[in-house]
Amino acid sequence: MEYVILYLAVNIVLGALACFCGKKLFYLLLGALVFLAVLNAGLSATDASAASVAVAVVLGIVAALLSKLAYKVGVFIVGFVAGACLGYLGAVLVLQDGGPLPAIALVVGVLSGLAALRWADFFVRAGTAWAGASFVVPNALAAVTSFEALASHAVSGDGAASFEAVFAFVSGDFAAANATTILVGTVALAIVGALVQARED
Repeated sequence: MEYVILYLAVNIVLGALACFCGKKLFYLLLGALVFLAVLNAGLSATDASAASVAVAVVLGIVAALLSKLAYKVGVFIVGFVAGACLGYLGAVLVLQDGGPLPAIALVVGVLSGLAALRWADFFVRAGTAWAGASFVVPNALAAVTSFEALASHAVSGDGAASFEAVFAFVSGDFAAANATTILVGTVALAIVGALVQARED
C-alpha cells in the first residue's frame, strides 16, 4: 500500500508544482515532468521487471536532461506533453471503445508542440498548467473516490509492479469510467494554474 501512496504523492505533488509554478520553475519542472512521463510510459509498455524499470528510469533521466539543453526544445516538449494529454483525454471521452488513443495523443501532441514554439510564453504557462493538472486530477480523483481499488493493485514488496499496476488502473479503466469528470477537472485546474502563473509574472 505504501507504493500506491508514493505513486499518488509523486504524481500529485509534481503535477501541482507544474500547474501553479511551471513558468517560474520551467527547467526544473520540465525535467521532472519529462522524467515522469517517460517513466510512466516505460512502465505501461513493459512487464515491470527490475531491468525494464531501470531502463525506464535511465531513459527518463536522459530525456529530462535533454529537455534542458535548449529552450525551444523544452517549449516544444511542454506543448507536446500538454497536447498529448489533451488528445488522450479527449479521445477517451469521445471514443468510449478505446480506439487509436496513442495515435491521437501523438498527433495532438505534435500540433500543440509546434504551436507552443510560435507562442512560447503563453504556452509555457498554459502547457505547464495543463500538464500539471493532467497529473493531479486523475490521481487525486482516484485517491479520493477509489482508494480501495488503488490499494488492491499494490503488489506486496514490489514497488515497480505496484507503480505499473496503479498507472494502468488510473490511466485505463478509471480514466475511461471518469473521463468527463477528469476532463472538466483538468480544464478547470489548468485555467486556475495558468492564471496563478500569469499573476506571478
